[in-house]
Amino acid sequence: MLLPVTAFFAIGTGIELYGLKWTSESLSIINTVSLIMLTFLIGIVVSRSYGNECFERIQRSLKSREAPAEEVLNDAVMSLSSMLLITPGVVTDIIGFLIMIPVTRNLFKGMALNLTMKRIQSGQAYFFFKD
Repeated sequence: MLLPVTAFFAIGTGIELYGLKWTSESLSIINTVSLIMLTFLIGIVVSRSYGNECFERIQRSLKSREAPAEEVLNDAVMSLSSMLLITPGVVTDIIGFLIMIPVTRNLFKGMALNLTMKRIQSGQAYFFFKD
């Protein structure tokens, strides 16, 4: 389990660094840093709107072995969007902005619902951490 996780983070970091290098060559270093700071601020604003309550609600729905409601899925993917926007990088920012667009958000909500249903069917009562 450790090797796939390590490989995922190593490859992801390499992709992010290449994306930042490409962006700084295309725009300039100052504009790239400004863009990273802007997406960081947008991520902070989104995270203030969709706080930790949504993760508590999804934990409750998992414990009760029922599919999460539409609003819970929406809050969860928007919280994921804010985390991706706070993380510096081009790829994470693109994915974060795709989640913020209502048309593409439904795709991510469907993925979250499928993941949640698999966890419920396998008997995992916790999504992230045990209390």
